[in-house]
Amino acid sequence: MTTTAGIGLSPRDASLAVGVVAGLAAALFSALSYFVSRDYSSRGGTSPRLLVLGHAVMGAVCLPVARWLWPQGVTGDPRWLLPLAGSTFCYLLGQGLVFAALRRADASRVAPLLGLKIAMLAGITAARPGGGLDASQWTAVGMSVAAATMLQRGGGVSAAALTLTLAACLTFAVSDLFIVGLIDGLERSADLAAAPIDRLSAGSLAMAVTYVVCGCLAVVALLAPAARPRSRLDWTAAVTYAAMWLAGMVGLYVCFGIVGAVFGNILQSTRGMIAIVIGAALAHLGRHDLETRIDRTTFLRRLVAAALMTAAIALSVIDLS
Repeated sequence: MTTTAGIGLSPRDASLAVGVVAGLAAALFSALSYFVSRDYSSRGGTSPRLLVLGHAVMGAVCLPVARWLWPQGVTGDPRWLLPLAGSTFCYLLGQGLVFAALRRADASRVAPLLGLKIAMLAGITAARPGGGLDASQWTAVGMSVAAATMLQRGGGVSAAALTLTLAACLTFAVSDLFIVGLIDGLERSADLAAAPIDRLSAGSLAMAVTYVVCGCLAVVALLAPAARPRSRLDWTAAVTYAAMWLAGMVGLYVCFGIVGAVFGNILQSTRGMIAIVIGAALAHLGRHDLETRIDRTTFLRRLVAAALMTAAIALSVIDLS
């Protein structure tokens, strides 16, 4: 068997390892970005301004990356243009919904509930022709709902925050499917242009192109006075948020490109546990503007619920991938 770098890993195992690490990195950095958003809001910043400025920064960073990765000869093609439009729209809508939820609830409460996205993804998959869920997948959906119920016990999120989070789960689930379609479309277009690219490069290119489009839309949005920066805090928060979120998205797109959307969601769902631990640490340090202090019993219950959510997502991947 061929190994990689003499460490006993086959090329397939090495690729899977990269996908797993990328997915866990996506979970960590996306969790951190939620706390940046929460901190900015606690200082008087507005979510639309952070969303616009952050994506303007990300677009500027991704533009040279997209140009560098772009396969020679590939032009506009519905195979990738349509998924790009779909993923961009659903992603931005989901982000706006999450920001609105974070204004109403702690990040450590919102992040685990985003794991319900897998139930949405399962439902979409089941609704497709020839779709449907088997017993293990229905069990996974039930586990995720049970986990969400546990998270709501003893001071969960408000009805408004819960509604916004569930809506975000749905839009993100649809966006994930478009992301896979975008990666597939870029690969196919590159093959037709006689400039083939591997799955990892296609995933990276899909990420870069998506954020270039988001950046262009953000620049247009800056025409609105409410979206323009007013202080150093606005730019500091925007750059910090952009760095955290973009690092997470690099991991996410690479992960999806290698292991697919469903298994990628398993890895990304660990952000719930990560956010709970970070939130508890912040509350212990006295940052009650970011996180409400909770007792040990509540902390353990939330951690168990987040772990149950991750287990549910892991179970659902058995036949959906």
